[in-house]
Amino acid sequence: MTSVVRRRLAVASIAVLALLATVTSIGSDFTYDDRGVVLDNPRVQSLSHLPRLWGETYWPPKYGGDGYRPFVLSLFALEWAADDGAPRLFHAVNVVLAVATALAIYWCASAMLPPLGAWIAAALFAVHPVHVEVTGNVVGQSELVVALCLCIALGMYVRRRRDGELGWPTTIAVALLYAVAIFTKEHAVVLLGLIVAAELTVIPGDSWRRRVRAARPLVLLLIAVTLANLYVRGLVQRDLTGFVAYPIFRFLRMTAGDRIGTMMNEMPRVAQLLVFPVHLSADYSPTDVIVANGFDVTEIPGAIICIGTLVLAVALRRRAPVASFGLLWLIVAYLPVSNLIVPAGFVMAERTLFLPSAGVVILVGSLAEHARTAWSGRTRTVSAVALAMLALWWLARSVDRQRVWKNNDTFFTALMRDAPNGYRAHFLYARHVGLKSRLSEMELEYRRAIRLFPYDAAMTLAVADAYTRAGLCKPAVILFEWSYGVEPEAQDARYQYVYCLAKLGRWNDVKRDGLIGLRYAWPRDGRLIREAVRQASLHLAEERSAGLRPP
Repeated sequence: MTSVVRRRLAVASIAVLALLATVTSIGSDFTYDDRGVVLDNPRVQSLSHLPRLWGETYWPPKYGGDGYRPFVLSLFALEWAADDGAPRLFHAVNVVLAVATALAIYWCASAMLPPLGAWIAAALFAVHPVHVEVTGNVVGQSELVVALCLCIALGMYVRRRRDGELGWPTTIAVALLYAVAIFTKEHAVVLLGLIVAAELTVIPGDSWRRRVRAARPLVLLLIAVTLANLYVRGLVQRDLTGFVAYPIFRFLRMTAGDRIGTMMNEMPRVAQLLVFPVHLSADYSPTDVIVANGFDVTEIPGAIICIGTLVLAVALRRRAPVASFGLLWLIVAYLPVSNLIVPAGFVMAERTLFLPSAGVVILVGSLAEHARTAWSGRTRTVSAVALAMLALWWLARSVDRQRVWKNNDTFFTALMRDAPNGYRAHFLYARHVGLKSRLSEMELEYRRAIRLFPYDAAMTLAVADAYTRAGLCKPAVILFEWSYGVEPEAQDARYQYVYCLAKLGRWNDVKRDGLIGLRYAWPRDGRLIREAVRQASLHLAEERSAGLRPP
């Protein structure tokens, strides 16, 4: 069999594996975040709005107005127009991107590994179960586009650098890929770190002076694109980091040490998800997540994993450069979303492991090549069978997991099963059943969520708002007062709070808290709050004139 035929078979088999792992998602609906970003977002439902998407936030204003990802929003607008908003096209695009990304991993890995090692890396990536949150959810297109662009860019960079100088065509192509990626999702900024990791490991020979000279034009272009992105992002949204920090980081007033300690508690789970993903969940929150409060021995295994990964990457740099590069890829790609540098909008999320997992499979491909050349025939056979069984198990797990994202009913039911101790699972399920007017079930799950973790002011405000809409102002006011005590500058539900105070006849409180609320409320609520304050003043004046209230 010629090398060309073997290469074509390798490409075809990787594409088939990626297709098998994702194709069942085409029958799914818009699920979870898909609804806020696509289905209930008029901005992506008209091509006339397309140019304006580049000057607007990712999330619509009614959902907080966070993030800046104009390229993926533009993709959504084109997909909506192409099939009149049918979810099947969105999911089909996800499938195509997933196949393309697996092939890009193969092409990138082939620049540093023999064909078999590169095939193993790509095949494992194609079927990894932790990817289902990305491939099964429409909004996962941002992760897919970033990974695709960065893998192609790295493959081009490593190939050209191993041959010598980059050249302007490669430099411009890599910069353009990076521009697409960073305007798709902010974590694409890791490309520069991955290039440095490649120079440290898989690109041999040159002195540092020659390395800097060879990479300087590209690095300057990447910095220019990054600065342009930051400038536009700063015009569009208030916070350059992109999203509001996760509730435990905001409302518990955690120190950086406590935040890092919390993540040390999570690192064994991150390692397990990357290597042996037995249990998957769409949400990780307290009490399923152990929140650190000062140092605890539970943080030691996570610290050992982090330090050990870095030490191993350094130790393997010369002995096994590709393995070292895989570990550095994992570190560099995960670090920005790890909560170790700055607080993110989550404690841990499976979608954030999509790009880091590429480093893991490159490491496995490198180890497989070492086993093929260094181990005996029987040991090689056993390791090959083990890898094959792992790939088949991952494929079956991925196919099964795709069903979770079929629709919201399936998703929220599965979320309760997967994360029974996570407060957000109960909160999100309650909100879902509340939309279906299952009010007693909604209240039960809201109460469970608050008992598990009462320190999320965004959640308690949402529950209070639900009580207000149901006409239950007395319990709503209790939650409003608790929420604003935890987060005095919260903007949400200021009018609903004043409305409930008025319903209870607490006119002094309406006047006082209405005036406070005007300082923080969303502009759309300002007129309603001012009217409530005016009505409160009239009621108080009438009561004083009637002698019912002292002057």
